[in-house]
Amino acid sequence: MFKLKHLTGLKDLSKQQIIQILDLSEDLEDVCSGRKKSNVLEDQLMATFFYEPSTRTRFSFEAAMLRLGGSVISMADAKSTSSAWKGESLPDTIRTIDNYANVIVLRHPEAGAAETAAKWSKVPVLNAGDGTNEHPTQGLLDMLTIRKERGGLDGLRVALVGDLKHTRSINSVILGLSNFDVEFTLVSPPELETSEWILDYVRRRHVSYTCTSDLRAALKNVDVVYVCRIQKERLEKPEDHERFKGSYVLNRAMLEEVPQVITVLHHLPRVGELSEDVDDYPGAAYFRQPFNGVLVRAALLEIVLGKA
Repeated sequence: MFKLKHLTGLKDLSKQQIIQILDLSEDLEDVCSGRKKSNVLEDQLMATFFYEPSTRTRFSFEAAMLRLGGSVISMADAKSTSSAWKGESLPDTIRTIDNYANVIVLRHPEAGAAETAAKWSKVPVLNAGDGTNEHPTQGLLDMLTIRKERGGLDGLRVALVGDLKHTRSINSVILGLSNFDVEFTLVSPPELETSEWILDYVRRRHVSYTCTSDLRAALKNVDVVYVCRIQKERLEKPEDHERFKGSYVLNRAMLEEVPQVITVLHHLPRVGELSEDVDDYPGAAYFRQPFNGVLVRAALLEIVLGKA
């Protein structure tokens, strides 16, 4: 297994490294489901330090650590309940927390915060989402979900739908999948198109992509559709949310207009952009994604702590 000190993003991971992470993730399925016991991290302690709300990311990291026999200390709402409220800088916070834990899982509202934390930390830092930048473990669990649902990652046509400008999980899944033979269809309002820095990576890797605002047309030629919500908390003006809300709503009727069964993903939570009538659609995979998050995060904990 390759060595990895920190994971702040996917842009520097190679195709082979991603495959190794996904392979190890699948190998941990019995452990993460509780069918098999593991104490591989029994002498390790993880600190989850979240400045922003979380359900799936925080719980899955903590579940992964506990399934591997490790221990957890945790702080939610760190912006208001930690010394950050008193004005403590992120570097000072990290240089304090790394005295208490063997690995730090950080969620922060500022893009680049994870790299700052990694610079100052003497223990591994795993990025649980930093602003509009990246959410690398979400990207990896999305890729694992696609691989399990479709049987592989090469040769796929993938549509990404919604607020592509502000959604960090979309950034990470694009960066990760662009290591493979895929074609992207990017579906969004013009004002919420994929950031140029992400598209630069896609172009440098010679990956084919098209941009459109027509969701129905995009569905005709894809294997996977990944729906994301409008990122209300990251829009500059509150009224923008009302303007964009409901721009794209994927429902069962739209999926049944096309002959192929499409794998449907969503990072959750959904707030109207994915109809509940899709829940029993054969390709709906978004409630299987969360368990894959436990698998990926368990694999990464083993890797960065030198136990893989």
